Amino acid sequence: MFVHIEIDEAELEPAKTLGGHSTATEVAEALRQYNQRLARDEQRLNRAAALRYYFELAKDWDIEGAEAAHAAAKHAYER
Repeated sequence: MFVHIEIDEAELEPAKTLGGHSTATEVAEALRQYNQRLARDEQRLNRAAALRYYFELAKDWDIEGAEAAHAAAKHAYER
């Protein structure tokens, strides 16, 4: 899907120069790639936030406590 937008030539020229682009189509492609990179970065940040959350949750866990909780749950189920 294409959307027609008006871009001021004064703004387009620096984008073409800085990016090494010669046409507005090349600038549009560079913008598409930039948006894809932002989306990947956002996914990485979301994964990192989830890992931080789970590391914080697990900070006080220990194997003995987990085994005791499992045994208690198993014993309660057997009754």
